[in-house]
Amino acid sequence: VAVNDGSLAATGSDRLSITVGSSSLSKFALNFNSPQSSGVAFTGTNTITAQDAYGNTVTSFDASSNHVTISANLTGSITGLSGTNKLSGAGDFVSGVANVTSALLFTGNVGNGT
Repeated sequence: VAVNDGSLAATGSDRLSITVGSSSLSKFALNFNSPQSSGVAFTGTNTITAQDAYGNTVTSFDASSNHVTISANLTGSITGLSGTNKLSGAGDFVSGVANVTSALLFTGNVGNGT
């Protein structure tokens, strides 16, 4: 059996080759720099990654057909994204990852939130 994960490959004429790919969207992995400031576009590394149930990046994810709404448990508003408080453009996710640095802006109550 030969396995290929996209970057490593084991091949040969006597092997059965298998390519492992991602499944359908199951969840999002968030990587947000903390702390951020109210009323200021997010700084640092801030990404949202579309993932399948096994944690593989779903590189084909398209937010134009599956809008991703961003919300916070603090009172305030979220702006700066392609759909105000959501990612809804075809180019919002590149190879399954949305970089929201300098775009995502939260204006509202100060405090620890999710």
